[in-house]
Amino acid sequence: MESQSSFFVRVDYSEFKRRLNRSPGCDIRRKAYETVICDSEGDVLAIVHAASIDEKGRVHPTEYYLRRVDPLLRKPRLVA
Repeated sequence: MESQSSFFVRVDYSEFKRRLNRSPGCDIRRKAYETVICDSEGDVLAIVHAASIDEKGRVHPTEYYLRRVDPLLRKPRLVA
């Protein structure tokens, strides 16, 4: 179960694609079995955990996570 205070929330593929389609200019960074997608400002927008099989033979499906706060609803950054 996801915590209400969690910064990222697990979503299904259709919600994941819907959010990414509303966020043009994303930067994709890959490392091992994890893909991190950043918005145009460099903030992490989404994370994808690739499907895998662990050492006990259990299958773990692909998991999609989105940042809880929609980038269009965020407060603007304050610059000193």
